[in-house]
Amino acid sequence: MIVSDMQTLIETLKANEEIARKLFDIEVSILSSDYSDDLFEKLIKLIKSSFNIPFAWLTLLKDSPIPDLSERFSNSYWLQQHLHHLESNQLSALESKGNQPLLSNSMEELSHLIPARYFGEVRSMAAVPLILDRVLVGAIMLGDNDAERYHPGLGTFHLEQLSVKASLCLSNVISRERLEYLATRDPLTGLLNRREMESHLQQELERCERYQASMSLLFIDCDRFKQINDQYGHDYGDAVLVHVAKGLNHLVRANDRVFRFAGDEFVVALANQSRYDARHVRQRVEAYFAANPLLMNRKLVPIRVTCGISAPSPEEATSVKELLREADHDLLRQKRLRDDRSDEAQGA
Repeated sequence: MIVSDMQTLIETLKANEEIARKLFDIEVSILSSDYSDDLFEKLIKLIKSSFNIPFAWLTLLKDSPIPDLSERFSNSYWLQQHLHHLESNQLSALESKGNQPLLSNSMEELSHLIPARYFGEVRSMAAVPLILDRVLVGAIMLGDNDAERYHPGLGTFHLEQLSVKASLCLSNVISRERLEYLATRDPLTGLLNRREMESHLQQELERCERYQASMSLLFIDCDRFKQINDQYGHDYGDAVLVHVAKGLNHLVRANDRVFRFAGDEFVVALANQSRYDARHVRQRVEAYFAANPLLMNRKLVPIRVTCGISAPSPEEATSVKELLREADHDLLRQKRLRDDRSDEAQGA
């Protein structure tokens, strides 16, 4: 009996040592991740392969800071296939356990935690909390078609270790991404800033020259912006700028870029768009804001923008400075034309 107990103890120790070694290997691998998309992809793949887990996915709360800070998520097809978003109250089962790992084989109660493509296949599940700044932001979900693999009677020590290590690595990469985000963004509108604009336009000009491709640029100015500040106050002026930024992001394509240039001026880089194409975009932008004033504190603030256009010639080299100057000159010309038409209409 003593020999049998000793043998069982030795086997348990060996099994725990093997688990600890695999967790250490996972930790070493994810510590090399610089960004959150790489971290989660490595983590999920390694957990599945190291512990022979049929189903693993990432669950994030919709109001967590991670989706806002990591645009890379949308660029990772693999991660999109393994990402499941939940409302803030849908991880209450974890919060009620003090953010400790949750084990369950009662899938009816926790079906909202399972992506639709796994319905009917996952019969037991473990939820490993992800904590950022002491707040629950999501979980690494592990699923099995064996109903006995995960159940409330099992110990969670190793899963707690995994939770701590994954959360620490997440904190590191999010801190890095926050710094990069702040360095490249305008703090008011969240748009890419002027330094990023200059870098992007230079790359676009080089691409156009190398491949004889086209691009165009909109230089956008908010008309009567000073009057808005004077009449309504600077809070309204800031709100107008945010409204314009959101509108521009809504209007352009995924491969176009919107920048805040300075004050009430914005720049839109239109990839693979000719001057002719840019004229259509200009019409759409100006019409959109004319039809969509800012509504704030039950007040409607009319917004009018003017757009100047520039486009490099594939045959002639140009610079970022020249491209911006041409668009600025066209913007002033558009304002004069509009004023002339207004004067003619009043004279008539």
